[in-house]
Order: sequence, then C-alpha cells, then structure tokens
Amino acid sequence: YEQLPVENKNTEFGKEITKYIELNKNPKIGEQFVDFESENKNGKVKKLSDLNGKAILLEFWASWCGPCRQENPNLVKTYEEFNPKGFEIFAVSLDEDKENWLKAIKKDNLNWEHVSDLKGRRNEASLIYGVNGIPDNFLISENGEIIGRNLRGEKLNQKLEELLE
Repeated sequence: YEQLPVENKNTEFGKEITKYIELNKNPKIGEQFVDFESENKNGKVKKLSDLNGKAILLEFWASWCGPCRQENPNLVKTYEEFNPKGFEIFAVSLDEDKENWLKAIKKDNLNWEHVSDLKGRRNEASLIYGVNGIPDNFLISENGEIIGRNLRGEKLNQKLEELLE
C-alpha cells in the first residue's frame, strides 16, 4: 500500500483502505479485547469497557441481515438465562438507517446495549475487529480476554456455562 501513488491513496477506495489499516487490530482468541466507543440508540456514547468485569458477547449484526435476525431469538434466550449470572451483550450494528435499526431492536426484543455509528460496512468497531461478514461475534471473559469467536446457539451456551457456573 505504501508504494501506491498518492492519486490512488486519495481515491474513495484508497481512503477506505487507509482507514482500515489505521483501525484494524484484528484481535485473536487469547488476546485482550480492544476498546472502542460508539453512540447507543439514544445518542449516548458507550464504551465496550463500560461492561468490564462481566462476560461480554460483542455481537456484530444489522437489521437487514437475514442470518442475524434468525439468530436473534436464540440470543434472547441465552441472554435471559445467563444475564443474571454476569453475562452482557454489546451489540454493534452495521446499519446505515437508524429507523430500521431501532425497529429491528424492538421487533426482536433485544434488551441489551446497542451501538452504531450508522456507517454500514465502514463501521469503525467492525474495522477494528476485522469483521468481514455478519453475523460475527467475540466472547470476552470477565478479565477482558477474548475466549471465543463466532459462537452461536448451543456452542455459545456451553461456553457460557463453563465460564459462569
């Protein structure tokens, strides 16, 4: 990338690559989570680190993502079962349309923290975490270590039982 001409770096695509290179930390299982902040559905800035000391599912999704929406009922059940034991979800939406995002949260009964910068695939948190497709998620232990990625349904529940019981 460094050897590309300035004209290429200044194109829209070049600027996207620059932003990706600047932001991408691509944290791996066994590493500490990378903190970030974004506005919640009420416009209040929230940080992932606000949930320190809890088991956190960092969930990347969007209202327009069919597989994400199909998984939401399972996530609601998991949240209801494990939230009293110290489990939280920090959901990052790759939506661009705030109204659609808010409607999906309400319709799917997603009663946890939601944030989005409404930049779609250019969402800064997704760039930091190297998310290329959704749904995607990272399970973070109480001490801030990433202990799983892309866990769904029963696999997520089993990991939470190990972690919280």
